Amino acid sequence: MTFQDLFALVSQYKTLLLGIMFFAPWLALAICVVIPGQKEEPFVLSFNLGMALVSLVLAIGYLLFATNNGGWARVMAEADILLMLAPCYYVGISFWVTKQRLPLSRVPVARMVQGIAWIAAGYLGLAWILKSMRIVVFSFIPFQYLVCILLGLAGIIYFGYLRITGGDTSKDKPYRGSSIDDEINALRRKKGRL
Repeated sequence: MTFQDLFALVSQYKTLLLGIMFFAPWLALAICVVIPGQKEEPFVLSFNLGMALVSLVLAIGYLLFATNNGGWARVMAEADILLMLAPCYYVGISFWVTKQRLPLSRVPVARMVQGIAWIAAGYLGLAWILKSMRIVVFSFIPFQYLVCILLGLAGIIYFGYLRITGGDTSKDKPYRGSSIDDEINALRRKKGRL
């Protein structure tokens, strides 16, 4: 299956996909209300948010492909406005539903998206500086400022990595979705206090 086949299927089953994107966040909320739990809610909300982000990435990918191959005239001629706006609605409502049920730090997909956003921002800044750097830059900007900027961008990338892996949470309150080793260590500390 190629991307062209995928987008042909999307346009063929437009009504079904619009219905799924409209009702999926509310279905996730209903499941969380009916079956509340420490492990079930983060999974359901994470799956819903992940699917919303996949739909948004597909819409952005279509826009990038269409504008590179035919310009905005092709997008205006081919794109269905409801299919372009539905992922934005799906992501927005999914984030709102997730924030109503749990803090975003307890939803693994939200942490992953935040971490990827930090890494992407740091990488884009670093790539832009390295691409536009010429010998002339050294005559205008002192070298220590340039090193500080590069270290700051590397720090942003490292913070994104910590956000993805869960290393930025405090040690007093272990993250619920952390590794099994962290949970076992927390239980040992608790048992030692008893």
